[in-house]
Amino acid sequence: MINWVALAVFIFFFLLVTVLGFVAARWRRGNLDLINEWGLAGRRFGTVVTWFLLGGDLYTAYTFIAVPGLVFASGALGFFAVPYTIIVYPLVFVLMPRFWAVCKKHGYVTPADFVRARFGSSTLALLVALTGILATMPDIALQMFGIEV
Repeated sequence: MINWVALAVFIFFFLLVTVLGFVAARWRRGNLDLINEWGLAGRRFGTVVTWFLLGGDLYTAYTFIAVPGLVFASGALGFFAVPYTIIVYPLVFVLMPRFWAVCKKHGYVTPADFVRARFGSSTLALLVALTGILATMPDIALQMFGIEV
């Protein structure tokens, strides 16, 4: 039996999100020939949009599947995620606004750009870029596993 109220609510929100998506695609068009548009959305995101993006980044398969699964499988070993966030997030909220301001002023797109300009070493910049890529791989694998579960 079809629940008509639930179906109507679903269709309403589906259409709303679809229309908002098309409106957003035409709002503040950027020059896609610039790397800033691809990597940073032209640095036009405000505080509210960034807040929601950070929330979407935090509440992923890692948060809802991997950590509880690790705690279930190995016990207290899985609780590393709690002190990790308690220690890391204040540091991020203190350091990142300044880092963002410096990168915006000088036009840096990646941490490797910042390192190359700050320390004058292309080798160090390459190592930072490779470390970022390698450090992202386990997270991608974890998200894929979470999607599978």
